[in-house]
Amino acid sequence: MDIVEVHRAKCTQCGQCLDVCPRYDDIGLIESLYGYLEIKLDIDPDSLMRCLTCGLCVDACPEGLGIKMLISPARQKWVNEHGLTDRQTMVDPEAENNIFKNIAEVDEIPSYRKGPGSVVYFPGCAGTYINKIMAKATVALLDKSGVDYTVLSGLEFCCGAVSAGAGNSGPIRRNGQNNIAEIQKRGAKILITACPGCFKAFKDIYPKMFGKLDFQVMQISQYLELLLREGKLTPKAVLNHRVFYHDPCHLTRGMGVYLEARTVLENIPGTELVNKTPLNSACCGFGGGVRVNYPSESLEVALDRYRAAEKLGCDVIITNCGGCMQNLIEVGEEKIKIFDLAEYLSIACGIQIDREDKKMLELVNRAYRLCISGYGEFNTS
Repeated sequence: MDIVEVHRAKCTQCGQCLDVCPRYDDIGLIESLYGYLEIKLDIDPDSLMRCLTCGLCVDACPEGLGIKMLISPARQKWVNEHGLTDRQTMVDPEAENNIFKNIAEVDEIPSYRKGPGSVVYFPGCAGTYINKIMAKATVALLDKSGVDYTVLSGLEFCCGAVSAGAGNSGPIRRNGQNNIAEIQKRGAKILITACPGCFKAFKDIYPKMFGKLDFQVMQISQYLELLLREGKLTPKAVLNHRVFYHDPCHLTRGMGVYLEARTVLENIPGTELVNKTPLNSACCGFGGGVRVNYPSESLEVALDRYRAAEKLGCDVIITNCGGCMQNLIEVGEEKIKIFDLAEYLSIACGIQIDREDKKMLELVNRAYRLCISGYGEFNTS
């Protein structure tokens, strides 16, 4: 039974998926996707590219279906028929229009500990080249905890998950086995990842493609919670904030990881966490290629997270994803501050790391304009 038959057999077109979707409102999209996947109808590519792939529709659907189930194979079919665009190659390590190469040409990229280690930290491309505060804070916490660690960063070790999600499977196939081999070479027992996409790559996609891994894969929230539980990190500074934890879609709905970050926050003196579960969590607007295809619309979705936090009387939003953090910072409001989870914990542990938000936004938007055709035509402010 193919995916259309499965979806059609169970879907009653009740519209509950659209009730929660920030991007679509026409139930006719489902029939359009059926027709396109069955090679009976053509489709407007705009219909495919507007999806955030956030998974809200899947959670809302009584049958666990949603629109995302159809969008992903339809996007792959479109690429197979029409080829890759610069929006699908912009994070491919071998592509000339790679945005991280562009940033590295004009910005200093931190160099971290290499060589052997029982723990390998994998900051991902976002943590290495864009939201560097995430990687710097994590490395500082690893140093403070006395962990025997090493860092695997840089384009040569790109996990390939973001490209794969955009319909370009080349990087994940080229890099996957090399990444696994390098981690094994360093003697790792544990791999910790920052980016939810990297986490999914190592935890879910790689084992399916290359076989079972001989090291444990943990997301940074899980590892920080472990360090707190083992007493290797002890937050002492009192941070008197009412905090809203923003659940990254691909981490929470995609991989089922949401408790550990909340446990970390509840262990920080003075911090009051207002949303103790992911109930009513929503997307920041960054994912699924929406940030580069529809910049203004993407940032408008991010504004909704501020409205939700403000409604609950919060002065801080904590997130656990480079893309979420970038979007939330870009659309930022002065009344509410944005922190990465590791950064917030590092402050609680007496570690202060300078942030350069303005520079980060200038660099990444410059890279978008130079590497993506037509991007300059959009209003990104």
